[in-house]
Amino acid sequence: MLNKKARKILRTVDVLIILVAISVAATVRISYSLYSPGGYEQKIAFFKPVIDKMLKKGGDSTFIYSLITDIRTKFNERYVKINVTGFLKKADYSNNYNSFSVRKCREFIRINFNVLDKCEKEYNIPKEVITSVLWVETKHGSYLGDNHLPSVYISTAMCDQPEFIELNKKELHNSYIGDTSELPALEKKIIDRAKKKSNWAINELLYLGKINKAATIPVLDLNGSWAGAFGLSQFLPSSYFNWAVDGNGDGVIDLFNVEDAIYSVANYLKKNGWSDTYESWRKSVFHYNNSNDYVDAILKLANKLEVSSIKGAASGAEGK
Repeated sequence: MLNKKARKILRTVDVLIILVAISVAATVRISYSLYSPGGYEQKIAFFKPVIDKMLKKGGDSTFIYSLITDIRTKFNERYVKINVTGFLKKADYSNNYNSFSVRKCREFIRINFNVLDKCEKEYNIPKEVITSVLWVETKHGSYLGDNHLPSVYISTAMCDQPEFIELNKKELHNSYIGDTSELPALEKKIIDRAKKKSNWAINELLYLGKINKAATIPVLDLNGSWAGAFGLSQFLPSSYFNWAVDGNGDGVIDLFNVEDAIYSVANYLKKNGWSDTYESWRKSVFHYNNSNDYVDAILKLANKLEVSSIKGAASGAEGK
């Protein structure tokens, strides 16, 4: 095991390696069409915009070094496309509250009743709502995603670069079916979303660094969705850092563990506004996923699982 002085020297060396590599790569710009993840110097040059932003925002240089040198960290233009142009296709949540979904959720409640009941009493979040969130997100862990999360974020963070903005504009023109007079406005939206999504991805990379520093989970090993979420509850790194909790008391917060995922969903909803009104329920679930269709799906499914309080509040809201 390295002593404190040795670790300090290594951290200093890591910083120097990154800074020297950045200075060497300053005059190099590699087109995405030519990018090959084989060489470390090439990766440094290609991801220089991301490295610069992370360092400017106080990112940990040792983590950045580990991120870039990990052989699994690769650029994938799919993440640049789908995270920027995904708004063009509306998500359909209607299949999440059919008879099959209701049956599977009741089975989940039966199997995990003791944990759900204990959690409900502690957080005052109905077990049916927690169950519904976990169903809509990953079908209770059946669909977790196999996308390398650091690659998702580092790729998406590149989406504000000129060549990728042009790539997404081209994607828009190739796939758009509708009034062509709307294309200029959609192009502007793509530019605005590229900047927003790049900053979002940088922020999530910084949270990965914070989690890595806390040594709670091996962040470079994480796999999840193309949108950067992981675990049964599909938390972003920022959500994990701020709201994930240890449900089974083993000292590890593992969102691939059912108990931790259940408690983390409850804590998330509670900390983001869930109280005793229907409006607060919608607000807290909307914070989980900024889609009214998503909120409707969660509460409709929970309603079909026979939550008396939700039935009453929902009926009152519909009556108004």
